[in-house]
Amino acid sequence: MLIPKALTLAFVLLSLALVSLLGRGALLRWNSPSDSSDADSDSVSRGQSATNRWIRAMRGAFLLLITGVFAFHSYWAFFADKNQRFTRAKQLDARNRRLAESGLKGWVLDRSGKLENALIRYRYDGGLISRDYPLGAAAVHLTGYSDFVFGSGGIESAFRDWLTAPDSAYNELVSPNPVGKDLRLTLDSSLQRELFNLLQATGKPAGAVVLLLPNNEVLAMASTPSFDPLTINNEETWRTMTEQAENSPGRSPLVNRALGTLVTGGPAFYYRPGSTFKVFTAAVAIENGMTAERFTCRGEGFTPPGSGRPVRDFGGEVHGAIGFRDAFRVSCNQYFAQLGLKIGRERMAAYARRLGMASAPESDAGRSINLWRVKNSEPKAFDFIFAPPQGRMNLSSKATQFDLALESFGQGYDDVTVFQMALLAAAVANNDGALVAPTIEPDLPAKIIGPFISAASAAELRSLMRLVVESGTAAGAFSRLRGRISAGGKTGTADRDVVLTDRDGDPVVDYVDDEGRDHYKYFNSTDSWFMGFAPVDNPKIAFAIVVENGGQGARTAAPIAAKIIEKAFAQGYLESAEKR
Repeated sequence: MLIPKALTLAFVLLSLALVSLLGRGALLRWNSPSDSSDADSDSVSRGQSATNRWIRAMRGAFLLLITGVFAFHSYWAFFADKNQRFTRAKQLDARNRRLAESGLKGWVLDRSGKLENALIRYRYDGGLISRDYPLGAAAVHLTGYSDFVFGSGGIESAFRDWLTAPDSAYNELVSPNPVGKDLRLTLDSSLQRELFNLLQATGKPAGAVVLLLPNNEVLAMASTPSFDPLTINNEETWRTMTEQAENSPGRSPLVNRALGTLVTGGPAFYYRPGSTFKVFTAAVAIENGMTAERFTCRGEGFTPPGSGRPVRDFGGEVHGAIGFRDAFRVSCNQYFAQLGLKIGRERMAAYARRLGMASAPESDAGRSINLWRVKNSEPKAFDFIFAPPQGRMNLSSKATQFDLALESFGQGYDDVTVFQMALLAAAVANNDGALVAPTIEPDLPAKIIGPFISAASAAELRSLMRLVVESGTAAGAFSRLRGRISAGGKTGTADRDVVLTDRDGDPVVDYVDDEGRDHYKYFNSTDSWFMGFAPVDNPKIAFAIVVENGGQGARTAAPIAAKIIEKAFAQGYLESAEKR
């Protein structure tokens, strides 16, 4: 903003200078003698010519300044919204916050549209306006918060213009406090609470789950640790939380671990997907007719060419000579490491791009702008809060054979979000194998982002994922559903290095190098994953789950998945569309 101010100031000063010069020239011309000699006339003529040249120069400079000022003011008026930093600054502007908090903003309702299932509602008591969040910490990463001093986050921020727009012209004219428009979302408040409670019941420090309908409407999206949205009323507590989010995001409750960003938007938060990523590798193999391969899983592991480092299976398991279907069912790392090398980096990169993943470290992964289907929010404001970071792999020419082998079964340079893995599960669950744009607003037309795999490949992959649930690594967790509800899925166990923090949430320094830089201590987190869908023959829901440091996927994440399916079945989501 300094440049427009400086140009405006220069414009005013130059205008004053031009007026002064013109006035001086007029005064001199007014006082010039009428009976001057020819010599004097020549002198005056030369003086007038010089003055005219100066005037023309000043006129040109004046025109340039007018053009510059007009251009900069036009930029801030019409084009600045494309700048993410400007969008954020506008949201945090005190005047905009005062305007937003001065009226009765609309209610936010879940998919039922019932007032008793409201996600956000207002109260108006004796001139005091306040917002109420019935689900509290269970939904704060979606609902967000709203405050006069600290601004807003989540839905409160993304849909602020809609929620503050008067519900009707009559209401705006007759009411001292115009009521904003209500907003109905695709979320199910009951499922949202259930998913949050399931994550908390694990006793683990953090986790996330995303639950989608077949058209990628978001039914629920939960993240732990969490916080009560009314915490923002306590300035000291809120400042402590925001500082922790900046210094130690791995422990911060402000991080939406489902989306992979802060509840206010911001930096990316990634996971390694572990063996759930074998779904991706298997999809590429099926599409390219490479499912007849047989490889050997040995006790000493598989050593990729040129690496000198072996790839082993979890817990030292040995599967011997094994084929594609059995390798997927029992989740054999060595098989998929060899399969990934057979597929090759070029094919892997092509299918990664179909999922919107960056495939080279030198490319700027950024965030998945314009991924969502949006109706009642300005897309840039929505993306600032809800656009997830792009997943990323290292499939460049600099990646070694060992790197490619690790990435083929979800380790190494694979960086994903829980949301992205849920979208992958939904693409496999779709009959046509397409990647569909997600939404949190109901009744929007479907938007196909693009094909991921063919319908035939998707059907074959679904049959593989059914094997995992019925006789593979997740069979024990899903035994409670046997004979009642069919499901398909994939377990995952991912090793991830995490910065060690103290009780205050500050990173623990291991040592300081010669240049004065801090190096932090790390510990190994074994994250528990599960992704899948139900029922198998005609999927109605798709989901992905991670529990940080939860151990094997079959032990922690898979039982959560089975309970989610039971809850969805009880609420009628797995019945046919005609019955609902």
